[in-house]
Amino acid sequence: AQCGKVVLNPIPLVVNGTPTLEGQWPWQIALYQTQTVDNKYICGGTLVSHRHVITAAHCVTKKSSQLIVDRNTLTVYLGKHNLRTSVDGVQIRFVGNIIVHPDYNATTFSRDAAILELREPVVYSDWVRPACLWPDTDTSLNNVIGKKGSVVGWGFDETGVATEELSLVEMPVVSQETCIRSYSEFFVRFTSNYTYCAGYRDGTSVCNGDSGGGMVFRMGDTWYLRGLVSLSVARQNEYRCDPSHYVIFTDLAKFLPWIYQNAYDF
Repeated sequence: AQCGKVVLNPIPLVVNGTPTLEGQWPWQIALYQTQTVDNKYICGGTLVSHRHVITAAHCVTKKSSQLIVDRNTLTVYLGKHNLRTSVDGVQIRFVGNIIVHPDYNATTFSRDAAILELREPVVYSDWVRPACLWPDTDTSLNNVIGKKGSVVGWGFDETGVATEELSLVEMPVVSQETCIRSYSEFFVRFTSNYTYCAGYRDGTSVCNGDSGGGMVFRMGDTWYLRGLVSLSVARQNEYRCDPSHYVIFTDLAKFLPWIYQNAYDF
């Protein structure tokens, strides 16, 4: 099975005016964590191999610390479109190992990336397929500035409730200068060579994207993973985000050696 290919000719499902199609984003995963009694949706992530998911480090570490959560509390759902219902095609996997980037900083969210190694490999299908990793010959940010990447997720609305249907946001990557100039007190602290900013300033940014979820770009008929949602201007660690600001993404193109070192079974 090749990465980054969408096989289904899917049925459009319109969500808040944003059509997303079942099977259209087969690499998007939903990460759940068992909390006291119930299993709660916490983050998105991207399948990159039979056995590996990339998500944000802050999704799998304890709040404001480098301490990794107990892997036995995590469940990965693949091929899911609606958070509330389960249909044929959904695969469920437990996490065997959590690999947080060794230089992750929980204060500045620098290098906010983690690899989840699944206990059992997934079965590639029409609903579950990996995204391609970014080509390592082309990791400069300049080539994507001004281009629109796609971010899908179940997001959280203003009240902090996850939306049921997977929805899509397309947002252009902006230069680091533009990003910092837009709100320097915040972005100076959190942007680096390992991040990029994307979005709009007119209130349509990715409040409905998810932490940990990937930003993918289509080249030809293949989808490549460039970044993951790391941080938005918010009361931090609350799920309310301010849609009039850019969003910070971890630039996964800068972490390819680390990903290839830790992921296999593509």
